[in-house]
Amino acid sequence: MDFIDLAKSRYSCRKFSERAVESEKLEAILEAGRVAPTATNAQPVTVLVLKSEEALNKLRALTRMTYNANTILVVCYNTEISWKAKNYNDDFDAGDMDASIVTTHMALAAKNLGLDTLWARAFNAADVARAFDLPENVHVACILDVGYADEEQGGPSPRHEARKPMAEFAKEL
Repeated sequence: MDFIDLAKSRYSCRKFSERAVESEKLEAILEAGRVAPTATNAQPVTVLVLKSEEALNKLRALTRMTYNANTILVVCYNTEISWKAKNYNDDFDAGDMDASIVTTHMALAAKNLGLDTLWARAFNAADVARAFDLPENVHVACILDVGYADEEQGGPSPRHEARKPMAEFAKEL
């Protein structure tokens, strides 16, 4: 599949089947995230891989955004090593951006391997950090549910293919 077809086929899956994600596929997804570029190559991102019922239930108690996925990646970044825009009179911390790049790589890798994902941020990050005993300098950026879509209910939203025209999306100056 060429890249634009891959990008178009990726959607937010809101119902996963019980089929487990194969370990070799999970390793390939994690490798895609590991090699993703980060600001100044600081590599501040850490991914918590939730597969045990105990870990999954801990997260399910904090958000409805798990949709029965049996593998959930909690994408975090270390604020002590993420790049900061200190020389520009700006409070920008590239950690969220780096986590987004890593998550995008993993979501597209998953789709390329025949899996579906849901990228979510509808939760209290501090609650998730406490639940998993993360140090204060580790910020939870998002979660990525990974798995096989439920064949009857796990397809794309009816709004999936609705896109604004290119002339509204990109402006040449």
